Amino acid sequence: MKRILTNNLKISANKFPERNAFKQLQTEITYADLAAKSNQVARHLKKLGNQKGDRVGIFINRAIESCYALYGILMAGCVYVPIDTNLPTQRILTLINDCSINTIISTHAFKKQIIGVLDIKSTLRHLVGISDLDSDTISCWDWSDILTLDESSLDINIKADDNAYIIYTSGTTGHPKGIVHTHQSGGSYAKLSADLYQVTHTDILGNHSHLHYDISTMGYLTLPSVGGCTYIVPEAHTMFPTSLAQLISKEKMTIWYSVPLALIQVMQSGAFGTLDYSALRWILYGGESFALKHVEHLRKYLPHVEYSNVYGPAEVNQCTYYNYDKDSVLSEPIPIGSVWPETDIIIMKDDKDSESGELLVASSTQMKEYWNQKERTQSSFISQPDAHGEMRRYYKTGDIGSLNLDGDLVFLGRKDRQVKVRGYRVELNEVESVLLQHNEIDEVAVYALKEKDANVIYAKVKGKFDDYNERTLKKYLSNLIPLYSIPQEIEVVQQIPRTTAGKVDYKALIK
Repeated sequence: MKRILTNNLKISANKFPERNAFKQLQTEITYADLAAKSNQVARHLKKLGNQKGDRVGIFINRAIESCYALYGILMAGCVYVPIDTNLPTQRILTLINDCSINTIISTHAFKKQIIGVLDIKSTLRHLVGISDLDSDTISCWDWSDILTLDESSLDINIKADDNAYIIYTSGTTGHPKGIVHTHQSGGSYAKLSADLYQVTHTDILGNHSHLHYDISTMGYLTLPSVGGCTYIVPEAHTMFPTSLAQLISKEKMTIWYSVPLALIQVMQSGAFGTLDYSALRWILYGGESFALKHVEHLRKYLPHVEYSNVYGPAEVNQCTYYNYDKDSVLSEPIPIGSVWPETDIIIMKDDKDSESGELLVASSTQMKEYWNQKERTQSSFISQPDAHGEMRRYYKTGDIGSLNLDGDLVFLGRKDRQVKVRGYRVELNEVESVLLQHNEIDEVAVYALKEKDANVIYAKVKGKFDDYNERTLKKYLSNLIPLYSIPQEIEVVQQIPRTTAGKVDYKALIK
């Protein structure tokens, strides 16, 4: 079935014109208003000379304008490229020039960052959302210039295999990777996720993620496909766990989706135990493993909720799920579970005696390519026969997995997180998992450094220690993992470095 993201908005605007599509604090936007504003943005983009397939940047962080910027770009037949507003100027320019972006949509809140970009040569020619900039090379347009245009939709023949959005992630070579998704792959994710989690027009999803992370696609693509409401969590609330917990309760959110860290911080604040969360029915988490002890605490706070461990690299949106509730018997590590529809996964084992191997994924939700990186794209895919003997294009995830005794997939780590120590193979993720089982440890990061041509393992831990003793902690590890995999040094820190997505920033650790 052909899937086109703009059709989802049109259908919801017709069926639920007065229902809220997006909300943030006191600002609300209905589906009728979202469709109208998106069409106005689309008309302005055409007026500026943008053609079908052109890339348009979104330089907005956690603001209501992001929703009609995104759909306005899609309605124009263009491709939206969300840009992290916290990036250094040179990195922003790299993304602009890599995608040949000539138009960026922003707001006055990011005027300072935009000024830094304007002074350097780039493909940028038009700026929407900030009008009071002094520039001889960039045309600037205020939102008031756009939101008075014709509200009717443009007649553009958008096809399922047309590019829809590009999400940039860090590349191992230092050059960012632009993951290209089409209307078909984005629309397939919206359809499959809505079906899996029974999402309807009555749902309110808490969107905790920045637009430039793939977790945001559930709020921006899935909920609009069924007429649900996405609540864009303000930046200030993400920094204060207590206020975040209050927001989830006050707004009667029915679905929450974030990295585990956000949930851990709210639990540690104690706020979950004092408020009404009867509306909440699903908690989804992904991006990192969720330690079993934290999950058990969460289930005590919210016993009526169903939980889902979501797995899928940004290149495939999502491909597996492990759903459980208060009665499910869990063990460490929590599985990534079952393969969802329209998807096939192969465990590519190193040898016939091995139980684990790299996960290869073929799915209707997978990316088209890496932008402007033909060789990387070719090396990231492999043709293999599926269970029916038909040849399919599989994405090589770089993730290592296996099947447990119940037939569920289990994530074991990354190929690039596997190191050799004195000739032995060590999974750094496994060392982290064992450390997290310690009662006094809340967060952990294990990494390896090359010293005198040999790998040396280090660990940083955060927790509440009555009397920290590194020797005692190493003795604890010696009963659970081989001696060669015990970190040489285990340091207690006040903070584990994190990316803006909430994941452990290993690059910051090894600098």
